[in-house]
Amino acid sequence: MIKTKKGTALLLAFTLCASILTPNSVDAAKVKKPVLSKKKLTLVRDKSATIRLKKARKCKVTWSSSNKTVCKITKKKKTSCKFKAVGNGSAKINCKVKKGKKTFKLSCKVKVKPKVVTNLPSILKTYESQIPYMGTCLNYGSPTYKRELQNPKTLNFVKNQFNSFTLENEMKPDNILGSRPTTMTVAEAKAKGYYIPENYKESTVPSLNFREVDGALEVAAKNGLKMRAHTLVWHSQTPGWFFSDKYEDNKDTNTETMDAREDFYIHNVMAHVMEKEKELTGSAGSIVYAWDVVNEYLHRQEFTRTWTNIYKNSGDTPCYVKKAFELAYGMLKTYNVQDKVTLFYNDYNTYFGIQQTLNLVNFINKDEPEKICRGIGMQSHVDIKVPTIELYGTALEKFLATGYEVQITELDVTINYDTNGSYSYANEKETNADQAKYVGQLMKTILEKNRSRDKNVNPKGVTGITLWGLYDTISWRASCSPLLFDTGITDPKASFYEFINAAKSMG
Repeated sequence: MIKTKKGTALLLAFTLCASILTPNSVDAAKVKKPVLSKKKLTLVRDKSATIRLKKARKCKVTWSSSNKTVCKITKKKKTSCKFKAVGNGSAKINCKVKKGKKTFKLSCKVKVKPKVVTNLPSILKTYESQIPYMGTCLNYGSPTYKRELQNPKTLNFVKNQFNSFTLENEMKPDNILGSRPTTMTVAEAKAKGYYIPENYKESTVPSLNFREVDGALEVAAKNGLKMRAHTLVWHSQTPGWFFSDKYEDNKDTNTETMDAREDFYIHNVMAHVMEKEKELTGSAGSIVYAWDVVNEYLHRQEFTRTWTNIYKNSGDTPCYVKKAFELAYGMLKTYNVQDKVTLFYNDYNTYFGIQQTLNLVNFINKDEPEKICRGIGMQSHVDIKVPTIELYGTALEKFLATGYEVQITELDVTINYDTNGSYSYANEKETNADQAKYVGQLMKTILEKNRSRDKNVNPKGVTGITLWGLYDTISWRASCSPLLFDTGITDPKASFYEFINAAKSMG
């Protein structure tokens, strides 16, 4: 009897333990893995989609995007997540599910493709009553590597959106002079029609290449486009041999020799362009309406050999800069186009050096019988953080108040760009929407300042805006997505529409 009671007690104890332990074991066995409605998805940019979570009762759910510049979550619930494709590329929509003591990590791979939009509003037509010249930068290329100006589809797009262009690199001195000198005797040069200055004492001159420039002028004439000439004098993208003794890389030449070379270069380049215009249209000044005579003097740097090496640090009174404008203006007068072609001083960060810029331009014009530098080119390689819209507007307002014609040149607007050190890409979680907001505000400010200027002091105002490229993937700052189009001319970003809306809002 005692044994029976003892056995019964053991049985009851076992049953009690089993009743305590078994439910958890059963619950663990019954936990079903949650699943997403889709494991992968392809979207066109600016489209939205919703992913649903199944088998997720009595659990904690966390949704996230692996790349917010590609996919941005717009609405999330416990059992669903709505997101928008905001940029081209790939991302994952992640879902973390905590169910009891178990955690499940789920994801849906999302690929975002470019938009294809062909029926676009026209920048040119939208801005035509406010800004005379709306432009972009283009390249001509070669017979075997044809660039934008030789691409019929791209050219049609350009004609619809713009009435002006600037050659990105092909009119800069290194392209016209070449990386290595090709020289000829002075006699040979004269026979070919080159101008030789009276103070030119050397026995040889460099050969000048105008193949790409001529090609661009021909395209412009055929398609009714105008052109900004960029640039004649620049410390960068000018080959070092041009500043060397006897055009050899052994030592620097002297200022007297360089004075003659400056005259030779500016005279021959401008004469060639204006003679080509006469050949194509019958009149000089019919295509090129603006010349960036000097570029970035205030941000000059010392390379192996450049203008600064020869003329040293000229401070606020650089003789070779003034001389460049005197020579260029003389060429305009020779062809009687000084009233329809403007000479510009072009520089970046002018909003940080307003007075410095004005001091230089005023020095160029000092003691001249006529104003020879009549325009300020505000290079606008800006970022959504720098400069502020207010600072940019203040600079523009002050430049306009002086009576100088102003053109917004080289406009692009970066995102995810380190403005405090590396000056390169940095993931700062900035989006196309952030860029679009800045672009809209910037363009409204430019138009407002132009409209409110004193027209008696400054009759012309802002006469041109040039975007520095057609789309991000061919931009010189491609990694920071600076333009109005993403992967091509049928792939507009939100900033394109804000650019358009800014002009529409001004009436």
